[in-house]
Formats: sequence, structure tokens, C-alpha cells
Amino acid sequence: MRQSTALRQKAARTAVKTPQRRSRHARRARAQRAPGGRGPGTAHTHNPWKRRAFFLGLAAILLCAFFLPLQIKSWELQSELNQLQNKKQELLLQQQQAQQQLGYYSSDAYADEAARQDLGLVKPGEDLVMSAAPGATKPLPKNNHTGITGPYGD
Repeated sequence: MRQSTALRQKAARTAVKTPQRRSRHARRARAQRAPGGRGPGTAHTHNPWKRRAFFLGLAAILLCAFFLPLQIKSWELQSELNQLQNKKQELLLQQQQAQQQLGYYSSDAYADEAARQDLGLVKPGEDLVMSAAPGATKPLPKNNHTGITGPYGD
């Protein structure tokens, strides 16, 4: 008695099918009966997940093929930009040093120092003191007037 009740319940569950399932099952049954149809064991089995995975993989490969060269070019340009920014910083530092030197060379302090070292000039009231190395002679500056000269510098 129990078996018959279980069989009836199972039959009742399988009998209540949605129209979609019935039509899908009906199509499969017709395809199997038709000559050359897509029945089990034929080469034309249909699996929608495999097809979707294939197309998604294909789309991913195409995206990589199109955008990978652009990304590589972007990386190269970013590297070049970093190098140029470093070079710019170096040049700005050199410019700052050159401006400092220009300021020093155009000052009165440099003019006095150059006159004393290169030309051997002294200010009025100062004595000329020159350091001497042992065994070396150092000529006097050309404009050092030790004697009396004529009006034309002779």
C-alpha cells in the first residue's frame, strides 16, 4: 500500500510540468526521432554554457589584443615623463647655482677679491703681503710700482 502511494505522488509531481519544460522535452524527442537530428551521441550536441564561456574567452582575448599595446605605450611614456622630470629638477638646480654665481661675480666683493688676487692691487694704506713657498720664486705683479716712473709708465 505504501508503494502505491509513493508511486502516485511521484507521478503527480512529474505530471505537473511547466509548458517550457514540456516543449523542451517535446523538441528533444522530435529531434531524436527525426532522421539526422540532434539526438544523443551525435556531433551536434548543444551546451549553452560552453558557448558562453567560449565567447567570453574570445572577447577577453580581443580586448587584450587591442588594449595591451596601448597600455605598454602608456608605461613607456610614463617612464619617459619620469626621466624628463628628473632632468628638469637637475637643470633647475644648475640654473639656481648659475644665478648664485652670477650674483657673486657681479658683486663688489668679487671685484675686490679679483683685483687683489689676479692683479695684485691693494687699497690705499694697505701693505702687499705675498706668501712664498720654499725654493720657488714668485714674480711681482706687473702693476706693482716700486720705483719712480715717468708719465708714460716707463
